[in-house]
Amino acid sequence: MGASHNQRPLEVLNVTVLFGKVETILGWIAEGRTLSQTRDRIGPGLHILKGDWWDHVGDVPRRSINTVLVDDDRIEKVLDDMRWFYGASDWYAERGVPWRRGYLFYGPPGTGKSSLIRALASDQSLDIASLDIGRATLTDDDLREAMMCAPKGSLIAIEDVDAVFTQREGGEKRSGVSFSGLLNAIDGVAAQEGRALVMTTNHKEKLDPALIRPGRADVHTELGLVAAAIARRLFERFFPGERDLAGVFEERLGHQKHSPAQIQGWLLANSADPETAALAWELDSLKQDFAAE
Repeated sequence: MGASHNQRPLEVLNVTVLFGKVETILGWIAEGRTLSQTRDRIGPGLHILKGDWWDHVGDVPRRSINTVLVDDDRIEKVLDDMRWFYGASDWYAERGVPWRRGYLFYGPPGTGKSSLIRALASDQSLDIASLDIGRATLTDDDLREAMMCAPKGSLIAIEDVDAVFTQREGGEKRSGVSFSGLLNAIDGVAAQEGRALVMTTNHKEKLDPALIRPGRADVHTELGLVAAAIARRLFERFFPGERDLAGVFEERLGHQKHSPAQIQGWLLANSADPETAALAWELDSLKQDFAAE
């Protein structure tokens, strides 16, 4: 594998120009490279490991950090930490510490873990290199080389890591990647520096402590259910100018807490009718129709 992780398999294209010059073709190539590098992008590039190479499958829409809804300033703290990390190469070098930083986002489904990854990448003008470590054909060597050769300017994301590795005591290995192989890929001798690693889980309690200790997951951030005041902010985003109805919506929620995905699902379903969205809130129907999987 080796360097093949950096790009898709090579294709050969033969170009023949009658009565032309090689310089003409080289000029076309240079112009194409310039256009590719300067094209307008909608947001972070998404790279997926395909076999033994990273495939840029497209861009994901840019996301503001303010769209990730929580009850306090924990999102701002994560953002400040990541901004510091990417500007701290000299700090790490002066102390002889590997320039790596790990993040763990945990909480119920639908609370914004994936959205936070996209928002952080957007803020730092990074791409996202997404790793599915549950793939049966992925070996320890594949994983190590993939992380070593992740696309430049990308943060590495391993989502739902709990679905693959649970507590070693009684846990079950469900993929071709071993637990020790994952640990070595994260912070072994050959681990890549100058990039952030983000892992997500719905069940932090199922993760082995060795996986989420400092040095592998330095920053742990919980994303939980949100209270009525936060749900009101989302209502006002859907229906600008409907402050009175937003207040009604907040009152109907009362002391209940829900995932942002549940709230958003309800508002989307009633996006053409703010009054219904505010007044017809029914918890039972919400759970039935919009509960996160």
